Amino acid sequence: MNRKNESARTNPEAGRSISRRKLLAALGMAGAAAAMSAYAGGAEGRTVTEATYGQNPSLLPKELMDLNYCIATTIAELRQTDRPQAAAAYYVTDAGQEGFFLHDPNDSQSADNTGTVLVGASGARFKRVVDAYTVNARWYGAKGDGTADDTAALQAALNESLRWPAATVIVPAGTYRMTGELYISKNTRLVMDDDTVLLRDHDGNVMRNYRKEDVFYGYDGNGRITIEGGVLDCNATRQPRVCNGIALAHAEYITLRGVTIKDTQSGHGAELTGVRHVLFDRCRFVGFMYTSQYYSEAIQLEPALKAGFAGQAADHTPTHHVTVTNCFFGASGTPGTVPWPCGVGAHGAYPDAYFDHIIVRDNVMERSSYWAIRPFKWRNAVIAGNQMKSVSGGIFVSTPAATSASSRDDAGVYHPVQPASSIVIEHNIIDTSSNNGIYVEGFPEGNGEKIVIAGNVFKRIGGQSISLRADRCVVTGNLLEGAGKNGIYVTDCSDAIVADNMIRDAAFHGIQLNNAKRVVVANNSIANAGQSGDGTYDGIALTGTCSDDRIVGNVVRTEPGKKKVRYGLNVAASVTLLTRIQNDVRCGAAVANLNDVSASPNTSSEDLA
Repeated sequence: MNRKNESARTNPEAGRSISRRKLLAALGMAGAAAAMSAYAGGAEGRTVTEATYGQNPSLLPKELMDLNYCIATTIAELRQTDRPQAAAAYYVTDAGQEGFFLHDPNDSQSADNTGTVLVGASGARFKRVVDAYTVNARWYGAKGDGTADDTAALQAALNESLRWPAATVIVPAGTYRMTGELYISKNTRLVMDDDTVLLRDHDGNVMRNYRKEDVFYGYDGNGRITIEGGVLDCNATRQPRVCNGIALAHAEYITLRGVTIKDTQSGHGAELTGVRHVLFDRCRFVGFMYTSQYYSEAIQLEPALKAGFAGQAADHTPTHHVTVTNCFFGASGTPGTVPWPCGVGAHGAYPDAYFDHIIVRDNVMERSSYWAIRPFKWRNAVIAGNQMKSVSGGIFVSTPAATSASSRDDAGVYHPVQPASSIVIEHNIIDTSSNNGIYVEGFPEGNGEKIVIAGNVFKRIGGQSISLRADRCVVTGNLLEGAGKNGIYVTDCSDAIVADNMIRDAAFHGIQLNNAKRVVVANNSIANAGQSGDGTYDGIALTGTCSDDRIVGNVVRTEPGKKKVRYGLNVAASVTLLTRIQNDVRCGAAVANLNDVSASPNTSSEDLA
């Protein structure tokens, strides 16, 4: 073998040194400063690992110019070298993997990961100079061409946070085909270009923050994670097994910002299991396929239960302090997929584990085939400023039934109803639904409670615009147009206020109270109730065992050309202790404007004592 060629193979510095000026031009001033700062630090007695990844000292121009060797090389050549030079600085020139490497004589253990650690033929470790713990997936060999298997390269980049205090992983634009799940660890920031696609070509999730063998408790898993930009493409039409876009468990302080999760198969876009302090900001959840999970949520909240996921402790850790803002939920346009059945919600719970402090604000849900938002056993929540367009149902505030699996503990003991509670639903627009606009569920064993429904706009609602079975609630300032059933339906509940709402063109009653106790209906404006047929329904109706209710200052009208109500105000004989004053029901009703056959209603404006 030619000795000259052999020398070049084992020692890439032979005949390959480059000028300082050329190196500076290749690195750029910022890169050169970081590199030489690390080099100078190593000369002061620190290891190369410390110098490369630690806090860099200020760089003096003289130190930059005192560099002895600047060696241009390739990754393949550096791996072949068997005589590393302690004073040499190696500049890798491979396209997309360019960078500055230093020999670390104190390291004989680190594995070669292509990106930041290279192992030479003699076992020498060469460490890439990294600024602020920031790496690029291309350094590790990721191609992003949609064909190559980029799983190992992406995982190697993500694994940097396991050996550093933190890591920022940049994934440039491209389509990265993956044949296995990615695992993201604590203290990781993943930054993707808007045109970066992580393409699932396997039967698992795109990404999760735990492995199957992990066992975490409480919120002690992999947290402090931020993911920005990019598309998690679940590729449902070609990979038909159930999956999630991202599965997160037993962790805290997680942010997804500007991320698109696309074409999920039967699972969830983001599954949140026993997590807290989670933010979704300006994300898109588009495209879904399913066989039987008609209720699947794009963002699902659940406690840590045995049925929820694999590889974690089923310690019932609740999910709470979750914010979803400025996100979109709808169709992807991929043939064979549909929009998400549900945007944000839950469908399972555990005794004493509430979904607490949930905020869903300023989002758009289009064509949801179940409920756009399903607050199941939520508490201290705000649902505000959302737009729901052409959905099956708008917002379904639900409570676990006393005999449901969500009320049964691991010992098989059923607990009393623990209702959804303390929820503000305000300033939402629900435009066209086939079901109810807002439905607050209750049971004989226990109702939802402390619900405020204020300032919402309802248009073309197929069911009730508002259906309420909850105690200690306020419904006020809402605009309701075109309900397929009642405008507002209040049933089997107590201690509510229904005030200052504007209701138009309801097919059934404008407002109906049924078996309602201590409910105030005041200052509502009702026009054109009973549009399903002349003389069939009422402007305001009190039915069943209503008791101790107050109907005060309401106005009922029917406009020319509209179907007439049966009664403007109709009170059944079964109603007791009614107070009825100052209502204006001059509506040209088919039978009579006022019909009150209850026993001894109070119609005096005088104080009662």
